[in-house]
Amino acid sequence: MKKPLLLLAGMLFVLLPLQPSQVQALSCAEPRSMEEAYIYYDAILEGHLDKSVSHFNRNELRITVKTSYKGVGEERIIADEDKFWGVVNGPSASGEDYLFFLKIKGDHWENPLCAPSRPVAESAAALAYLKGKEIPLQRAAEPAAQDTAWKNLIQGQGSLTAAGLILAAAALGALGLSAVLRRRRRR
Repeated sequence: MKKPLLLLAGMLFVLLPLQPSQVQALSCAEPRSMEEAYIYYDAILEGHLDKSVSHFNRNELRITVKTSYKGVGEERIIADEDKFWGVVNGPSASGEDYLFFLKIKGDHWENPLCAPSRPVAESAAALAYLKGKEIPLQRAAEPAAQDTAWKNLIQGQGSLTAAGLILAAAALGALGLSAVLRRRRRR
């Protein structure tokens, strides 16, 4: 009984002085100024969140762009965001208007963790800075539903979620195990 207590006391004696002097959870402990944010982010837009589709660890945001201030020329875009972090205080809510600060990640838009994206109602100072920086939007025809479904499936954005893939792998594993057990019984 004394050995574990002595070991624990020794570990505490050695490890306590090794604490860091400063800890930051994210690299964005301090928010960027509007001037820095305008330079840093690839796209800044005011948009209506039509739909938020939940995936394993992210939300897919379907946004109708009302006003673009940088980087986006299309009327409708799709962006990803962290499922639990989202827009400053939590994930974005469908049916709301937001001022989005987006980065390009690979071939799609992303609302990053540290982005100052927030509801338009809370963005008066940012919108005042962005006034006069609007860029025109291209009005595009709606893509055919079938074409969009195939494109989403090819890009891995179809209805197969991580849970579905795990269930499929478990089912295949169970089938393989039953086949091995049948062979052993026959011998």
